[in-house]
Amino acid sequence: MRTATALKQEAHYMPLKLKGVLARLGIRQNEWANSIKQEGRGVEGKPLSLSAATQIMNWGTWPKLTSADSIKRQTEELLRRHDVDELDIAHIWEIEDDDHTRNAHPLNVHLGQKAARLQPVIEPLEIEMLSSNAKKHFGIFRDPFIDDVHGPEDVFLSADQRYIREAMFSTAKYGGFLAVVGESGAGKTVLRRDLIDRVQRDSQLIVLIQPRLIDKGTMTAGGICEAIIDDLRPGEKVPRSLEAKARKVEKLLNDSSRAGNVHSLLIEEAHDLSVQTLKFLKRFWELEDGFKKLLSIILVGQPELKTKLDERTNYEAREVIRRCEVAELVPLDRNMEEYLTLKFKRIGKKPDELFDKDAYDAMRTRLTRQKAGGKSVSMVYPLVVNNLVTSALNLAAEIGAAKVGADVIKEL
Repeated sequence: MRTATALKQEAHYMPLKLKGVLARLGIRQNEWANSIKQEGRGVEGKPLSLSAATQIMNWGTWPKLTSADSIKRQTEELLRRHDVDELDIAHIWEIEDDDHTRNAHPLNVHLGQKAARLQPVIEPLEIEMLSSNAKKHFGIFRDPFIDDVHGPEDVFLSADQRYIREAMFSTAKYGGFLAVVGESGAGKTVLRRDLIDRVQRDSQLIVLIQPRLIDKGTMTAGGICEAIIDDLRPGEKVPRSLEAKARKVEKLLNDSSRAGNVHSLLIEEAHDLSVQTLKFLKRFWELEDGFKKLLSIILVGQPELKTKLDERTNYEAREVIRRCEVAELVPLDRNMEEYLTLKFKRIGKKPDELFDKDAYDAMRTRLTRQKAGGKSVSMVYPLVVNNLVTSALNLAAEIGAAKVGADVIKEL
């Protein structure tokens, strides 16, 4: 007879018999976790987290802050309330040699039926802060992902990101029409802030014009004119008619250009722009003084922007689409280790002190999903990685693991 305690160092999956008992009772794992009240310092009275419960159930790994005896006692009390036989209760902490629970047909799907095929997706993790317990456990005194960019040295640049960074600066300084596209959390805002900081830091004669309208879906040509007028001449009276606004914009840009300035219209959340407004942008881009363009344009948005800039989708906007270069922020993937090295270097830690080598591939697997047709889609973007790592550190501290390994990642 093998027990979880005797086999807790084994590297393979080893579920407890408790798992089958709960399944027969129809008690979900999160319900069981919520029934366990922790007793350790800092977590007293709080329910056991689902991640910690999974570690116990599948791997025989117990939390550090709440004793195994307390968890066992509360679990057995729960089972007695459900009239489970004492003989069954006596064996729930043993390892299930024949783990049929992984192959059993789903609840409410009868033998002979096929369960609906589940689409593998990345279940979003709840956004977490690095817990005080995790900071103490790993000797971390600052959260590496909060207020983490104070200057250009804190901006992680892979080869792809470095290209986009330079493309944004070149467009702002020398002219052009550029769309920077990336998933939420891919680093678009950081690159936008980097461009603003770079222009100010290097004392470039570049005027960045940034419309402040919150709902970009309601932005119009008149609204863009107002933003240009207000940024070039704050407090200037804005004409009422669109014709008068356009003339005012052209005059102000001409005067500023002849004074040695260049101008760039920088629009964030550009995926919300209407197709009609995108078409109007070509008219702004065509403003010129002789051979000199008066205004470059940089759009920053989510993948929907790429779709809007697809001629097959919006043929009526082909004039602007054919003039706009699209630069797409790709996932970190092979650069994830370098990214985390930079983040933890800022707080005086090395990733090797926190992660086992197998953790990185486990994170990449956790953040990859399958789409229709079997195509793999990576979501290894900075914000997503930050959240996954924070959750992993919190869980590792909760169960008392010395480092984050693949087994911890799999339980998130």
